[in-house]
Amino acid sequence: MRTSPAAPTDPRSPGLHRTARLARELESLQVLIDSMGREADLAPLLTRLLDVACELIGADHGAIGLVDPARNVVRTAAVRNMPPNELGAEMGPGVGLSGEVLATGATVYARRYGDLANPTQPALVEHVVIGVPIRWGNDLIGTFGLGRALQPARLLRRSRRPLFAQRDINAVEEFARYAAIAVHNARRYADERRRADRLAVVARVARLITGDLNLDDLLDGAAQAIHELLGYENVAIAQLAIDAPETLVVRSFGGSYKDLIQGPYRIPFTRGLMGAAARGREIVLVNDVSLDPRYLPTPGVTGTHAELAVPILLGSDVLGVVNVERAPPFDQDDAEALRIVADQLAVAIENARLYEAARRGAVLEERHRIARELHDSVTQQLFSATLVAQSVAPAFARDPAEGERRATMMLDLARTALAEMRGLLAELRPHGPPGERPSMPPLTDPGLTTVSRSGLVAALRAHFVSAIVGDLRVRLDADAYVAQPPEREEALYRIIRESVHNVIKHARATEADVWLAATPDGVQVTVTDNGIGFASDARTNSGRFRAAHGLGLVSMRERATQQGGQFRVHSEPGRGTRVEVTLPRSN
Repeated sequence: MRTSPAAPTDPRSPGLHRTARLARELESLQVLIDSMGREADLAPLLTRLLDVACELIGADHGAIGLVDPARNVVRTAAVRNMPPNELGAEMGPGVGLSGEVLATGATVYARRYGDLANPTQPALVEHVVIGVPIRWGNDLIGTFGLGRALQPARLLRRSRRPLFAQRDINAVEEFARYAAIAVHNARRYADERRRADRLAVVARVARLITGDLNLDDLLDGAAQAIHELLGYENVAIAQLAIDAPETLVVRSFGGSYKDLIQGPYRIPFTRGLMGAAARGREIVLVNDVSLDPRYLPTPGVTGTHAELAVPILLGSDVLGVVNVERAPPFDQDDAEALRIVADQLAVAIENARLYEAARRGAVLEERHRIARELHDSVTQQLFSATLVAQSVAPAFARDPAEGERRATMMLDLARTALAEMRGLLAELRPHGPPGERPSMPPLTDPGLTTVSRSGLVAALRAHFVSAIVGDLRVRLDADAYVAQPPEREEALYRIIRESVHNVIKHARATEADVWLAATPDGVQVTVTDNGIGFASDARTNSGRFRAAHGLGLVSMRERATQQGGQFRVHSEPGRGTRVEVTLPRSN
């Protein structure tokens, strides 16, 4: 066995021909791997890389391992012609061929696999093997392990004539450099896809909150959305028991829990990880439940290794807990995504309590106001983040810098949505005498911030050229516009932005025109598109139309009415849509 090997020199003439052939193969492989790395899923990508590496030097078998830096082990992620127990195996430093590469950080060459300090595959002890590190920058991210069986005739002269030559080792080392690019890009793609899935969950829960579902239906839908979009095997959402302090009632389930658990059950704050999350008012993340004495196994559920419990909080008050379980470990991104969902559910639970407790007109009006603010602020931010998320992977493929910029934009939008959600939560907490409405928190929406600092036109221009509008081409004509008071410009910005976003979501349009003008009588706005249109008549105010098109048109109409103006929609199937807003002259 030799580290950073210097295998015997090959004969000159055949070596030159073979080296030239390998160089040509590596050149074509670079093109192949670059294209694979931009869009391939990690698991099939690793299998393809391993097949190519084995074919490159004529290896009989091989494996690719990925490094887990937190645990300092190599986990086998792809195999070719290996014993069944190799896939998924974990090797620490010095254990097996991959562990030897992990320990030394260098290429390992062994004329006999059995000569390694700690071989893990007894059936391969008489094989010659090569272990090559896969590096991204200075970090070891994986290992190649390739081998071939020695023929009986060669066993006697093994010391004089190795089965793998130095040129084979060089070829695998060169191939590993290209493989590192492919693995890194595939991981980035997978990370962005998981982030998009998390945003999709948040967006779906936001739609549930702004709908007309009762609380139990809403929580059932949220549990199922978490299971379907994030792939968590078991999901449970608990509410604080009304009749018993410091007790959770679990009645909403997603995943296998829906079949395994029949009817609601109760958990006191003093028991289980869910109880610990409620009692401590903090996230509880355990990636090996067998080591945590607080863990309560669910009857009939097997294979659970990790549990994540997130309290649903309104201020310091516990309203419930979102709990998920699965076999793979959780990370902080999982916790953050569920924390945003829990914040949304806190709004839904508190609104439901207000509705059931009072059923007065004032309470209903406040609920509608919160729903409108939620739709026009948080949901818009999440919708924008979802659009940007869809463009991140293609952007990385074209230009890594553009991909990073869009990923940063998506993160900023998600953070803005979370900040606005917390602002709405703060409004729901009691302040001062009954009936006194708390002041709105400071603006966190970047568009509204631009409106307050630079004016309506500047904010609209910035919004229409951003990645948020996707492929829709928006033309703005504001030559005849005159600046209005801040409150009116904020209302106009929200109306125009919602109208354009409706075009993106529903119209299947390629172009939209926004005309904004100040007249002697006030302000006029027209938004037109070349989309599919719909039949616009008195039914646009009906409950059925609202259910089909959401709160967007209702919100725009209410904002125009609050400014003393009028809101009209004109559309025909196949002939696009025109939205008109007229506001009277401000005093």
